[in-house]
Amino acid sequence: MPKGGDMDVNRMSSRDKNVMNYNPNNSGMISYEDLLIAQYLEEMKKSRAEVKKDRELPASPYLQRFPPTPTTATYSRPRRRPASAVNLRNKQRSEKPKIDAKFIADPSMWDPETPREKYGKHPRRPASAPVRRVSRPVSGVSSRYSYFRPSSGKRPKGLYRRQPHTIRVVAFKNGTRDSFVRATAPNIKMLLEFLTVKLGLPFAARRIFLEDGIEVFEARDILPESDVYISMGENYKDPHLPTKRNLIQREGAVWTLSGIMLPEEGKKKKTRSCLSRRMKTLIEQKRVRILVYRNGRSKEPMEVVADLANTEEFLVACTAKLDLRCHARTLYDWEGNEITDLSATPILDDCLQPGGTPVMGPLWVSIGEGFSPTGTADFISSIKQIVKSRLKEVKKYRTEINFAMSDEDKDKVTVAAVLSLKPDQLYEALDSADDDVDKLTKTLSRLKVKLDALEAEREKEEAMGAMYKMAHIQELNVDDRLLGTKGLKLKVYENGMSEGAQNFFFNLRGALKGIGHDRPKLMARLLDELSTGYWSSGGVNPKLNAVAQKLYDKYGREITNVLALESEQEVWVSYGEAFICPFTYCVELFFDKATKLEIEGATHVVREPLMQEDAQATDEHGQWDATIGFPVMYESAMADLMMQDPDKMKWMTECAEVDERGFYLLHKKRKDLALYPELVVNEKFRLRPDDKRPAESEVRRRKELQTWVITQSGYIICKFMPQLCLGVSDTTVKGRFFDRDAEMEGQVVTLQKKMAQNPNQMWRFTTDATIASVACPDKVLTYLGNKFGDDESYTENPPEGSKSGVRVYLIVSEPKSRKEGSCQRFGLKQEKFDNLGQWKYTQARNSEWHKLAYSWPITTEGELNERYDWPMEGYLMPHAPPLHKSDKKSGLTGVAPLRLWVMKNGERDKTTALQIVGPNLTTMMKEAPKKDKKDGGRGRKKDTPVNHADSVDIDVTIGDLTVRELEFLMFLGHCTSLLDLPFAARRMFDETGVEHFTLQSLQRDQLVFVTCGEQWSDPKLNKTEQQRRFLLSQLSTDVAKIRQFVALRDPQGFVMEMEGGLTPNVKVVVNKCWTREEDEAEERAREVNTTARQEEDQGEEDFTTEHLNAHHRAHLKSEKRLDTLRWPWERLVNVGNSFDDSDPEAVKYSNKDLYEKYRPRPSPRVSRDTLQRFVYEDGFIACSANHSLVLGVQEQEGRVIDVYLQKRRPDDINQRWVMKENGEICSKYNQQMALTIAMPSVHGDNRPLTFTGCAVTLQARRLNQYGKAHQRWRYDAETGFIYAFYADQYDKEITAANRADVCTSSVSHAAVIDQPGYIAEVNDRKNRDIRVCLSCARAMRGRFKLQRLPNNKPFACAMGQAKKLKLRHVGSFCVLNGKVDLSTPEAEISLHNWEESLTTLRDETSVKTIARQISAAKSVRTVKLLMYKNGEGRMRAGEKVYGSSIQGILNQCTHQLRLNKPATRLYTEDGVLILDMDDLVDWAVENYKAVMADRIEKIIMMENSDSEQSGTPIPEGGDNRVGLQDQASQEVHSQLARAMQNMEQFDEDERGGGDAEERGAGDVGEEQDAREEKTELDSQETRKVERKREELLSRVPLPPLETILRYPIELWVSSGKNFVPPEVVESKDINRKKKRAFRAQVSLDLDIEKHVLRQMKARRMDELSPGEYKSTLSTSQPVVIQGQWQQLTPQEQDKHDTVHKLETHLGEIKANQRLGLASVNLKGKLYHQPNMKRVQVYPNGESLERALYVWGETLDQLLESSTHKLTLWRKAQMFFTSDGKLIETFEDIERDQLLCVSTGKAFKKPRVQMLDVEVKASWGRARREYGPSATDVRVDAKGNPKVDVDPFGPPELALPLEAPK
Repeated sequence: MPKGGDMDVNRMSSRDKNVMNYNPNNSGMISYEDLLIAQYLEEMKKSRAEVKKDRELPASPYLQRFPPTPTTATYSRPRRRPASAVNLRNKQRSEKPKIDAKFIADPSMWDPETPREKYGKHPRRPASAPVRRVSRPVSGVSSRYSYFRPSSGKRPKGLYRRQPHTIRVVAFKNGTRDSFVRATAPNIKMLLEFLTVKLGLPFAARRIFLEDGIEVFEARDILPESDVYISMGENYKDPHLPTKRNLIQREGAVWTLSGIMLPEEGKKKKTRSCLSRRMKTLIEQKRVRILVYRNGRSKEPMEVVADLANTEEFLVACTAKLDLRCHARTLYDWEGNEITDLSATPILDDCLQPGGTPVMGPLWVSIGEGFSPTGTADFISSIKQIVKSRLKEVKKYRTEINFAMSDEDKDKVTVAAVLSLKPDQLYEALDSADDDVDKLTKTLSRLKVKLDALEAEREKEEAMGAMYKMAHIQELNVDDRLLGTKGLKLKVYENGMSEGAQNFFFNLRGALKGIGHDRPKLMARLLDELSTGYWSSGGVNPKLNAVAQKLYDKYGREITNVLALESEQEVWVSYGEAFICPFTYCVELFFDKATKLEIEGATHVVREPLMQEDAQATDEHGQWDATIGFPVMYESAMADLMMQDPDKMKWMTECAEVDERGFYLLHKKRKDLALYPELVVNEKFRLRPDDKRPAESEVRRRKELQTWVITQSGYIICKFMPQLCLGVSDTTVKGRFFDRDAEMEGQVVTLQKKMAQNPNQMWRFTTDATIASVACPDKVLTYLGNKFGDDESYTENPPEGSKSGVRVYLIVSEPKSRKEGSCQRFGLKQEKFDNLGQWKYTQARNSEWHKLAYSWPITTEGELNERYDWPMEGYLMPHAPPLHKSDKKSGLTGVAPLRLWVMKNGERDKTTALQIVGPNLTTMMKEAPKKDKKDGGRGRKKDTPVNHADSVDIDVTIGDLTVRELEFLMFLGHCTSLLDLPFAARRMFDETGVEHFTLQSLQRDQLVFVTCGEQWSDPKLNKTEQQRRFLLSQLSTDVAKIRQFVALRDPQGFVMEMEGGLTPNVKVVVNKCWTREEDEAEERAREVNTTARQEEDQGEEDFTTEHLNAHHRAHLKSEKRLDTLRWPWERLVNVGNSFDDSDPEAVKYSNKDLYEKYRPRPSPRVSRDTLQRFVYEDGFIACSANHSLVLGVQEQEGRVIDVYLQKRRPDDINQRWVMKENGEICSKYNQQMALTIAMPSVHGDNRPLTFTGCAVTLQARRLNQYGKAHQRWRYDAETGFIYAFYADQYDKEITAANRADVCTSSVSHAAVIDQPGYIAEVNDRKNRDIRVCLSCARAMRGRFKLQRLPNNKPFACAMGQAKKLKLRHVGSFCVLNGKVDLSTPEAEISLHNWEESLTTLRDETSVKTIARQISAAKSVRTVKLLMYKNGEGRMRAGEKVYGSSIQGILNQCTHQLRLNKPATRLYTEDGVLILDMDDLVDWAVENYKAVMADRIEKIIMMENSDSEQSGTPIPEGGDNRVGLQDQASQEVHSQLARAMQNMEQFDEDERGGGDAEERGAGDVGEEQDAREEKTELDSQETRKVERKREELLSRVPLPPLETILRYPIELWVSSGKNFVPPEVVESKDINRKKKRAFRAQVSLDLDIEKHVLRQMKARRMDELSPGEYKSTLSTSQPVVIQGQWQQLTPQEQDKHDTVHKLETHLGEIKANQRLGLASVNLKGKLYHQPNMKRVQVYPNGESLERALYVWGETLDQLLESSTHKLTLWRKAQMFFTSDGKLIETFEDIERDQLLCVSTGKAFKKPRVQMLDVEVKASWGRARREYGPSATDVRVDAKGNPKVDVDPFGPPELALPLEAPK
């Protein structure tokens, strides 16, 4: 054992040996204490050694870091050891044995002989079992985590707990340590992008360097918190280089005799300039500066640096510099000359140059319009003034110099600089001044000449206006055909607004397309266009919906005819509400010119408009005399002229005659000028922002015409014309009011000459705001309702009893009832500056009078109010509110509980009525005053006693209900239980059928009727009428549900929005997506309103100041002067005596300055764009404008939780959201809750539902596939919008059906879909369970036991198949269950049809008729169709269409088949026109029967033939029928299935026709007639066939209709053309293919022959053989060339003939095939062609390859066109045919004829002209190839012994005569 022990000791590790050294006994046994002590001593030893080492060893100076700059702090962190390095110390330390815990727990397990270094390690894997390394998956741990894994046996952290690698650095700019940035990023790319911004680099950061200059390329090479240097691409720069250089210079500097010498290393090298290539290019280019202006302007000049050789670049620069709306096109100098070359740009004189580089120009830049001299003239004028001022200064300076040079005048020098000049400098300054004077004088004279030259053009431009610059553009008339229908420009106002007009342009031409002149459709399109725009929502009346419903003119008439609108007309748009008058009307004085006519001895007085010069004479009222009757002193001047025009005179007497006995005004100086004063009601004058501000005199005149003076004696006098006052005439009129349906009768109120104590002119004011006449005490002043300028309404309803030219506005009539008494109430509005605030003295209990600032002359006791300033002045305003309000309490009835007699709807026996007492809300009423105290008592004064019944605000809410609504609902709840109603009480009616929504309008012990939601049933009516109303109400309810479904089924463009502003606790809703146009419109409207308000305030101030007398004006001036002399703290700013303040709270405070300083400021307006943009970050959905505001919920309790905008709290998990890929946004706290749009509530007035403004809530997730579209969202990270309803159309429709209470079977029919629903237990004979949708389940509550259906259980609502399942209809509809189709293409059609049916049934009086028509409505039967285009047969694959109505099928066909026109007709295979769905079903059944009969007949024939061959008789009986039925049904079904499959998989080659439209039905008309004649059979034969068919069908029972309609029905759709059978189309296609194949072979052979011919020609051309010259016996051509390269070979000539024959044959084939086409009648006007002809021409004698097409209507036109087209050197003079025949007349020419054109020479065949050229070319080619001697040809001819003639010599006659020898 000792040996073994020694061996074990030898095998011990070094650590064990150290432990043994510390053991005093040095024995083989080691105790626990020894191990602990040894470990402790070893650790102490190492720590002391390390400390000692740190103390003793000094740091190397080479390893010291240079100190940073003083401006930065040093951040040093221990550098991490690279992962590739091996840590030996850690390795040794890891090998030390540790005391295992098991030894401590059980000492008996300790074995000192066991090696400690191997303990706990796994044995090595044998080499025979290698480890298979598997590639790491993408989701695996990154390899860089292995560097940090502990070497111990601890379990590594899970992947989810490991932190991602993050780069954390301290970044500096390259080469400096002045500033640093701490940065963190996940990768290098994002780090560079972040540091580019944070370090403010001019260019993008591109490279990263460490402290030692090593460039970093990977993120793992950067240690955490290390210093890095960021480069923009340049190399590394040492930031410590300046410090090193200073140290070197300091240590290496040496003093010498010549100074200090620096070492070479410390010297700074010289900087070498380096220009970039781009800078060198810019320097080398010669560029100049040019001054430019906009055309027609002389301000805002721009300097453009231009290249004189590049004008286009200069124009582009001008476009950008001058901010032109389109590209610059033309340049003008200041003389109006167009500049095309920039080198011709004028240069300003030297005296006008600014110095430095001379500036060229100026030039005026045009975008295409003509030159405008106005801008040039203004520029020259401004330059002229500058030159004058400079010339004046120079002359003054020259004078100063002359004074300085003269000894006598030296004292006159005022410029010190001149006195300091020396004599020689004075002479130089004088010469310079003289030169400047000469230059400026010459420049000034040139400017004057140019200005004079432009003056005439400038005056011409002022006279012509904009037409001057557009003179070069052709002017088109408005009705020109190029312009088409003129568009409309309308000024659109919001209903009730008179400001903020929006210019609206309507394309009338585009709107009329497709509708003709259908006025309703055209109006609908106009309203749709108006709805797409955004109008301000801050009007007086909130919009009912976002769709424009009606359009009104300024008089309140509804506009129904768009074509009657005029351009620039003002219209008011309504969104469903009634017209709200935007103007305030008052009584006004109006003048017309009166003329006296003598016609056939009768005297007539007529009125005509007042001219401008005559209207100016009315300003001086002292120059007019008022007369009773027409003036006697009138001198007619215009009567003679009018007598010359009988038509005008007749019209005047018929339409403009006034009463001769009336009151008139005659001018004192002009006796030919008489005025007819009239009393009208017109708009109250005010300056509108859209109108041009008139002159001050006109403003004063208009206001005085509407101002009336009321005296204490009762006169109402016109301020503009004090001679006139209101009076009652003796003319009595009858008629109807213009603004209401009521009769009127009374005496006309006119303007009369003021007379003392005339009772007709005296008025008495009453306590009910009416004005009574003293002459007629029982009659009061009454306004008829018509308005000045509304001649159309007056013409339609003229009062009877007055002249044709008289307009009646006011009468005195009997007092009307209180309801119609508004036309008899008047108010006085005082706006005079002297007595502002007079309205405060009005004694009226109605607060409306104080709001309107109306005054009334008497007190409540009927006496004159002496507190007014008499006489009173103001506007007389009709339709004033009641002067005193009723004493009836307007508070809630909750203080005293109301008791009512209540009965069920329709009950007649009043003894069954029950007394029900309303709820007692006294406690709630007592809490209301406390609430007012908490709110600071706003709205009432402190000393006012509080009445609890009257002081309760009607808007006090309990949850989402007001107090009145809560009171009403609680009362209905009592009625439900006490009356034992089957459902909850929902509506309340009184005995007259008026519905009440609160208890306030009811009296104590009043009888009321309560319903469960249905309409009121009058108990006084008989049972038949009640049934009629009940049926109509049920049908109305069903139609309303369909209407709500259609409104909700396709929500588009909705996004999430914050309701209100960017403040916490704001609700989140959905709204239409914001567009930039609406914000721009709001901003423009706001600016216009602000400007108008400022102008109006300034105008009123100036107007009031101007109308003050001299005494008051003097007082105002003295007060202003006194205010300037006070100390600042003594002045009172913005303090006045007027209480007419816009802020009603301001009057409660004495110091307005402090109030204005500390009052709460209105929150800034936030645009909808900001309210709709969100950002999703770290699980928060935050507002993009303020990331501290996020979406959250206040609590997680309840099924529906509202979502609010809250301040971000990182620890609030209710603010965290999870966006899923399927579109759900779930709460992170509970992912079973998702953001949901609260569905809109149903209105009581059956208004269409809309999602606008619906709140966003948190609800439980819908797990079904359909019915959850309101939980689907889409977040757009780029725009920040969160779009709602991000689902398919089917899901939207199911969601809308569940909300609109519509059965989903009307949408999906019998399709089984995954939707929410219930299981209903039906207690019938079978006791079965059915599945119903949510809408039907609501209707079945209380009748059946319902159990919610588990999720993901697809089903179809059983109520849609109630008839098939033999169930009683208890669905969501009352009477239309199973009778409506609300699928996508049929919904709107169904709604339209049932709305029309409802309108028709309302006129029916018979209950039976109504019930029969409702029950006769057919159930919806959806059929499957396979649609083809008419004229295409089955050449294309059919489109599958599903529909239940003809119109819906046609609409789908138009869309799916992509027809150019709407589909209008449906045809079956045999040409039957389908007009109704029943016809279609009947045809399908008959077609099935026909196919079945044919198949049965074939089967019987086959069986007969088999039996005859086998000799077995055919058995008779039922078994045979069953076999026939099965076999026939299987064959028919398989045949239909194969047909359907084949139709869907047509081959591309058999489709044919391309994308052509329907083929003309006229081509097959004759074929159809022939086929009809052939198919006509004898009647007996027909009956025989029918009997045979019935016999065959009687053997086999037909399948049910559902089986027959299982397969699609083939139909052909047409846009109006006749039916083309598919067989005809297919036969035509087959014939077309045959003809094409027939032509194809000939065309192929022709192409082959042509190719061979081209190859032969190419070989001949390639050889270029010159040929051989051979002599001939011909005198005309003695030498010929044979075998040359231009001569055709015999083979080539044969090939030419072959090609010609093939072309001729192919042409004959095409001509023969064209004969089969139907001829077209060319005699109609449509086919009359012009006389123009097209011919093909070629030059005379040249090749046909130069032939071109020319057009002309005469022979001369063809000749001229040929000259230009062929570029002839002389004018063409004649035409020849290809045979050489001369063309003499234009009629001899045929279309597309080939002609030869000649310039005067005779006809030459083609290529003849080229012979001479070819001969010369061959001659030259032969000499060049064979030498000059090749052309020396000698011809020897044998002489004739009888005749001595030279054959090559000239003719004998051409020789000269020789003298005889």
